[in-house]
Amino acid sequence: MSDGRPERFDDLRQSRLAAELRELANRRPGAGVVDELELRHLISVILHGALLLRDLYESERVGSVYTADPRVLARNLIAPLLADPDAREREVLSRTGRLPEEVRLLGDKCLFDVGISGMRHYRGLDLQDLGQRAYRMASEVLGSLAEDPTLRELFDRNSLGPLPIAEEVAFLRQCAERFAIHADLLLHLPRTATLLPDSVTGVLLPWARNDSATGTAVLSGLSPGAERAPEPAPNDSFDLEARRMTREDLLSAYERIVLFASRDVDRLRAGLCVLVVDQPRAVEAICDEFALYAAGTHNLTKPPSYFFVGPTGVGKNYLVETLARLLGELWGLEVPVLSIDGPNYTDASDINELRGSTRGFIRSDEEGLLAEFYARSSVSPLSFILVDEVEKAHGHLRKFFLGMMDRGTVTDNRGRSLSFANSMLFFTSNLGFSEAVQHGTPIGYRGEEEKAQFERSEVAESLRRELSAEFMNRVRIIRFEHLSRSSIEKIFALEFGKVRHRFQEVQGIDLEATERARDEILVRGYSYEFGARHLATVINQVANVEVSKRLKRDERGRSPVGAEILGYLRQMRSKERAFDPREVRARVLDAARARVPYRKLTIDFEDGVFVYRT
Repeated sequence: MSDGRPERFDDLRQSRLAAELRELANRRPGAGVVDELELRHLISVILHGALLLRDLYESERVGSVYTADPRVLARNLIAPLLADPDAREREVLSRTGRLPEEVRLLGDKCLFDVGISGMRHYRGLDLQDLGQRAYRMASEVLGSLAEDPTLRELFDRNSLGPLPIAEEVAFLRQCAERFAIHADLLLHLPRTATLLPDSVTGVLLPWARNDSATGTAVLSGLSPGAERAPEPAPNDSFDLEARRMTREDLLSAYERIVLFASRDVDRLRAGLCVLVVDQPRAVEAICDEFALYAAGTHNLTKPPSYFFVGPTGVGKNYLVETLARLLGELWGLEVPVLSIDGPNYTDASDINELRGSTRGFIRSDEEGLLAEFYARSSVSPLSFILVDEVEKAHGHLRKFFLGMMDRGTVTDNRGRSLSFANSMLFFTSNLGFSEAVQHGTPIGYRGEEEKAQFERSEVAESLRRELSAEFMNRVRIIRFEHLSRSSIEKIFALEFGKVRHRFQEVQGIDLEATERARDEILVRGYSYEFGARHLATVINQVANVEVSKRLKRDERGRSPVGAEILGYLRQMRSKERAFDPREVRARVLDAARARVPYRKLTIDFEDGVFVYRT
């Protein structure tokens, strides 16, 4: 027709089919996410499946699906084509693509017959099993073809399909794994919805009806001339960012959005405030970034960059380490962390450790630290890069990170572009605070507020003097405060609680500390200049090392179980015995438990020494 109605009607049919299938998938238990690629695949099977001849099941291709080695098939196909000097690129691609396409069509035919025609078997063939095998073989043949370097280059340059070759391989594998789900969706399409073309209705059970007056399918109340609802305009800025990212980067970014969207950021903020004591501004700034992740409104290609400045021992590094551990536990996966010590990069050439040595120099064939870290971070939804005491590094280190802060990428010694768009960058420094301590509070300054103002001015002046504007303009500066007495008491409770929990779990001993012992530990572990840096060390010595020594001294009546347990462990190491982590842990902890006549130990402080009472 000249008015274009048939074309518009086909568009409507496909849109309606997609809507019906999507709604059905959302209702069907176990269907999982049915994506747009799958919907287009199912619509194609519906619209074109009836045109596939039934004698596909009679062809020799069916026997090959059950018996042939896909790699051998691919090899036999590749050899003569590549040996032909007159073969043109397009011809080579067309002929190599014909084999996996024929096998894929067999899978389509099986899916149509199982899902639309209602057939389960044909002359002894289980059509679901045949369809799964066909899709899987098509994937394996196409993957084998793409492994050939010459063909891979041709595929990348002149793609014959709608997807890049690697994605075609993955999608065919997906069709095999989800065959039963796809067939179930087709089987349960609403029988009252006459969505199917005449070529399909001829092979159906009484599913669809034709309108007697017009002879055309009625689309659930839509007339053939009805207009399609307008589609929302694409998010241009989002699409622009996405086009600059690799497949893995995008998957990591999308996974991160879902992970944060499924979590209560306010609860995460509250939990961090408990673990990172009295640094609310730092916690607030990080959780603001997490809120952007949860909403999906953050910049996909530019990693957030923070500059933590404050006195030593107040939790700058600890915040990053705690974040990685806490998120890893919440998500059940690794959040990789790369720690870089600024004082180890005092020469310009030290930067080669990060990106790899320049060609022609020693160890130029080895990857740099960032390439090694990229192998882990690229498959994680989030990773952290921590540069500690950045002011003590050569200026080239800060310049090196400028590109990463702007574009999310760096180039290594092999010319590869490494993307860290899904990382968060943290730089730490105590600039200004050491000078403030050395100079002391100036005469005339009184009280904590005046002292704080003096320190702020010292910090600001030090940052301007030591660090370039181009670096500082790319980071968000977060100031960490000195820890107060109440802060140190909270940290003591956290650190002592960790030791106490370990003794309860492993030894069955309840460990306590008197107020006098706690006060002495605080005196030894805290100073205004160095914060709580030594507090954990003092607690470990007093409450862990000394208590462990006391338990061993008091132990009585231990049976000689060491040799038996060691033999048990070595049998598992040599794979003579199965490894059950829970069973092994229980046996080992039982062997390590001290045989003492008490279940409680109190740490006290008297006459200048710590004493331990049962």
